[in-house]
Amino acid sequence: MAKFIFTPWKHHSDLLTVRSQFYPDPEYDGPDMRSAACATVGAWKLRGTLPHPVEATALLTDAILHDDARENSVFSIRATYAAAFCRFVTGLVDSKLYAGQRKTMFARAMELGLPASFVELRHEATHRELPSLTVLRNSTQRSLEWLWGFYWGRVDAVSGPISGGPGLFDSSLSAEAIYDGEDALRGSLKGILEQAAAVIEVEADGDEPPRKRRKKVQTRLVGTAEQVVSVLKRVTDGSRILAEVLLQDRILIPRGRSLDDSLTETITNWEPLLLMITEGHPSFLTTFTGTMADELAFTRSSEPKKDAYCDATFKWLDHILRSTQWESARRTMSTSYIATVCDESSNYWTALLKKSIGTKDNISPNITQSENTSTHRSSAGDSIPDIDEDLKMLSQHGWGTADTWDSRQPIETA
Repeated sequence: MAKFIFTPWKHHSDLLTVRSQFYPDPEYDGPDMRSAACATVGAWKLRGTLPHPVEATALLTDAILHDDARENSVFSIRATYAAAFCRFVTGLVDSKLYAGQRKTMFARAMELGLPASFVELRHEATHRELPSLTVLRNSTQRSLEWLWGFYWGRVDAVSGPISGGPGLFDSSLSAEAIYDGEDALRGSLKGILEQAAAVIEVEADGDEPPRKRRKKVQTRLVGTAEQVVSVLKRVTDGSRILAEVLLQDRILIPRGRSLDDSLTETITNWEPLLLMITEGHPSFLTTFTGTMADELAFTRSSEPKKDAYCDATFKWLDHILRSTQWESARRTMSTSYIATVCDESSNYWTALLKKSIGTKDNISPNITQSENTSTHRSSAGDSIPDIDEDLKMLSQHGWGTADTWDSRQPIETA
């Protein structure tokens, strides 16, 4: 018997039209059609069940369109962003919305490839102070990029590079490689990075001053960075795959390296490309550093202390966590997972890593039960069950919270 699928749109071309309005082609120079797309989605919602990614895209886009301080107060703009973002995340990860086995929000997020930082920010916006406008704007843009890879980029048959996506361009990495499986994507990314390595090697042998050579390399690697970022925006698990290629395929760690060999030149050569990738796709940094922490914590070496691969991985991670070059990028990353890995998997390298991150201001301590019961109270003095439950869930998955309240004298009144 034939199976009928009812959709709010009459023809599939209607959905593709709305997609092009939400995600216009980079070369499109016509009027902004995002408002029309939001109105269309609103009409679809009146007709029946609407796929959550479609509704979430409309809500997030509408929040952006209302971001006008001349007509709306800053507080109302923050509230609109927060409401749209929370509905986007909750609709994907709230286990109460699905039949079957009950799972935590973080478990659902991991299954979907949704960044764990989204769940953490949703918790903050729901139970704590509204995030800053800068954080909300950045998270909303990242959410729209994630929705492209999760849903919009796959609504039609893939026969070549997908048009209409954020920041996409014709490149040697075909759409087939992206959607044919992890092995195909891993091989394509490795090929791109090996080409970048060839560029770095040629420029490193030049006769020009080191600073001029580095600037020249950086200029030539801009296209590579854009190409990689476009993949990360189209593939939900792209950051993890890229991180594994960079480390396990020895892109960032020279083969045959010994413990006595310096890694300074390698870091200097590859750092510009990694910074450009992080700037184009900020969530990559959290995944990348978390993968390095995993490599150190779960090494199969019988003598981790003498393992050159672990030594190089630690030096890369320590450099990213402590150097001034990464100071700006670190503002968008979470290091709570690294701290948890260090606590739960003790060896020589995680002990060093724990010391390395212990003095950093951006490391949030693990949430303890005493903090749960003493910090979050209602005005009547009773603990709020939902907040305590969520905080326990956050703690179990390695996430922490950090209060940033300023101590201020009370306002004196006459």
